[in-house]
Amino acid sequence: MLELRDYLLATWHASTRPQQLDFSDNPQWVQLQIISSGQHGNQGTVHFRAFFQVDHDILVHDEHSEFRAEQGRWFYLRAKNLP
Repeated sequence: MLELRDYLLATWHASTRPQQLDFSDNPQWVQLQIISSGQHGNQGTVHFRAFFQVDHDILVHDEHSEFRAEQGRWFYLRAKNLP
């Protein structure tokens, strides 16, 4: 895992960004799949699946993320609630 703490914080929208990130119990991420993405004006969404390993098991984190563009840069807002 890259643990790009500064990059993650810099690309996380100030309205939802945590003060700090703790990677101490982070799993080993093994694959990322972008399922879909979309944009409407300055709002964007990305549906992705991130695969990670815990012991001998491969598990998946499935997320629909919201993004917002400000001054030409995209920022992560939050995971969208699914219906």
